[in-house]
Amino acid sequence: MSAPRKMSVPRNPNRRMAQAVVEELGRCGVTEACVSPGSRSTALALALDAAPGMRVFVVGDERSGGFFALGLARESQRPVALLCTSGTAAANYLPAVVEASLSDVPLIVITADRPPELRDCGAAQTITQVGLFAGHVRWSVDVPAPSADLDLERYYRTLACRAAATAVEAPAGPVHVNLPMREPLFDPDEEEPVALEPVATEPFVTVHASAAVAAPAIVDALVAKLGRSSRGLIVCGPGTDRGAAASIATLARLLGWPILADPISGLRFGTHDRSHVADTYDVLLRDREFSESHRPEAIVQIGALPASKPLARFLEASPRLRHVVVAPARRWPDPLHRASDVVRADATELCAALATRLPARSGASAWLGDWVDTSTVLRQAIDDELSALEEEILEGKLFPILAERLPPQTLVILGNSMPVRDADTFLGSRERPILFAGNRGASGIDGQLSTALGSAVGRREPTVLVVGDLGFLHDLGGLQIAARHRIPLLVVVVNNDGGGIFSFLPQADLARPFEALFGTPHGLGLEPAVSMCGGSHVRACCWSELAAAIDRALGEGGLRVVELVSDRARNRALHERALSAALARVRRRRESAA
Repeated sequence: MSAPRKMSVPRNPNRRMAQAVVEELGRCGVTEACVSPGSRSTALALALDAAPGMRVFVVGDERSGGFFALGLARESQRPVALLCTSGTAAANYLPAVVEASLSDVPLIVITADRPPELRDCGAAQTITQVGLFAGHVRWSVDVPAPSADLDLERYYRTLACRAAATAVEAPAGPVHVNLPMREPLFDPDEEEPVALEPVATEPFVTVHASAAVAAPAIVDALVAKLGRSSRGLIVCGPGTDRGAAASIATLARLLGWPILADPISGLRFGTHDRSHVADTYDVLLRDREFSESHRPEAIVQIGALPASKPLARFLEASPRLRHVVVAPARRWPDPLHRASDVVRADATELCAALATRLPARSGASAWLGDWVDTSTVLRQAIDDELSALEEEILEGKLFPILAERLPPQTLVILGNSMPVRDADTFLGSRERPILFAGNRGASGIDGQLSTALGSAVGRREPTVLVVGDLGFLHDLGGLQIAARHRIPLLVVVVNNDGGGIFSFLPQADLARPFEALFGTPHGLGLEPAVSMCGGSHVRACCWSELAAAIDRALGEGGLRVVELVSDRARNRALHERALSAALARVRRRRESAA
């Protein structure tokens, strides 16, 4: 994909934002704009006026302007941009927005706004514009104010492409983009030479139409983009369809690419072909030399991004060439704003369609072999480090012990904060078909016990929740469900007496306030609460006790709580020691092969 051309870059951050937004709207097929004059919207008005191929209609009254744009969009069947200043000007768009929503007419309503610090404090021409058209738009977003100190160009370009695509995605309708801007609103001295030059390249993000089965033209376009890339990655995260594993594995084999699969994706566990799965990416990408020498040319992302921060940093630092995101309609799982293509199609069907058109790569792929072989060595090194822990508690060791004991088709619900990350780091790929899930939409610690109880209802196979102590205590109300309905559920609580995840974050260096504000030790015992609702409780202080407790609990009914006792500080030290030792083994192997 061609990078956006920057022939003339304005100094003023509002104008830089406006230029990026208007460029992408033009590339996405927006050729008409209706502007109602105002001061706060100056930067965008200037950018629209300078854009080649853009017809700008100036209508002084916003209410009339809204209906004018409505008629134009209805006849052209293309989204029309509406632009106004802040305050009641934006409110005058409401009647036209309502009509556009009910009539499925695509509009892109852009309202300039005061920055957050001027809201709700008596500033002139300032009303609550966030959510102003709630219930009447297909999508609404309050955009961060441009700043000279923050590079948001990828975000602004992605935002414009998403707005244009959402407006026409069935059912078509209006979208609302609220754009706060600080003064100076523009720089008069640079306006004369600034003009957007004609651009023949494709949009920053190409959004392919929504369909269960992607159209042949879309498949052919993707084959052309992906087929010539030998250094690619398939990244699978939460939201990947459980039935897509075999199709994704086939696609990986034809492309010769490794699969970086979050446990919740369903790609790590099962009888499908797992030979391309590199399950140690969370640790492997902490190695700077490996990361820098393994930048991909192309990425296919299915579902949301995994929880791994090293993976996120790696993707953000890699060149943005071809990054295809497969997601259902109205979903945009691209927090890094790296997508070049967003494909609205069923992942199983799309991968199968791509596989029919992709020729198999001839010969062994050094790229694939390096990823998978290094990952295999690293996984063995991590497992060896865990095996060496005969007495001390490294929380991540829980997952291999648990996985060895679970019957096929067991559903494991991973609690947020540390459990989902420890599973990613310490649990390798297995043939046994174990299912994983978690509340990864908002990733909060609330309601995890209640979610697991709801998931367990009606399942013949076991359901297991792995949760931290704060997550368990946060949902004590869920114990009422367990007491009343006698739902079979095994809960493994990792109790480190507080917020263990903060021990791995920069807050851990705040010596004095850390325990009070982040560690938050509670000193509470779990057994009384479990007993109150008729459940069984076992407290494990070593690995043999944990394994025995899990074995017994899997043979029992009702609510069973197994509590693993850990020390936060010691867990972090063991965690760092184990991963450092495992990575050192990989480096020695690399040096001996050099």
